[in-house]
Amino acid sequence: MEIGYIFILAGFLVIALEAVIPGLYFPAWGVALLIYGVVLLIIPQYAFISAIIAGVLTIVILHKFVYGVGKEIKIGAERFVGKIGIAVEDFKENGYGRVEIENQIWLAKSDDKIKNGDKVKIVGVEGVSLIVKKFEGA
Repeated sequence: MEIGYIFILAGFLVIALEAVIPGLYFPAWGVALLIYGVVLLIIPQYAFISAIIAGVLTIVILHKFVYGVGKEIKIGAERFVGKIGIAVEDFKENGYGRVEIENQIWLAKSDDKIKNGDKVKIVGVEGVSLIVKKFEGA
């Protein structure tokens, strides 16, 4: 059995280890072993340079497709900040009312006088309430 196949098998085993011990630590080693094994099968006379190539390719692939994905993911009400919604009721004197954004109804708070049907811009979040301003744009 050629050494390249051993590296490929080891790469798959290390990647499978991620299923048992999650945390995105093992895929980097597994991908590097896979790339190194394939390169060893194709051009075995360049073992050292192929190890360097495998390392660089691994860094590029993982940073582009694994570690860089989802850095700006926002969940909950924070994902609405900067978006435009519509008031579904007149805001009460205490500044609270309800707005619709992305087909969801949310409790909102504003210092502006907002009527049913007015467009509002979400400018922040306070607890479970959206902070909104009356939107005067197009």
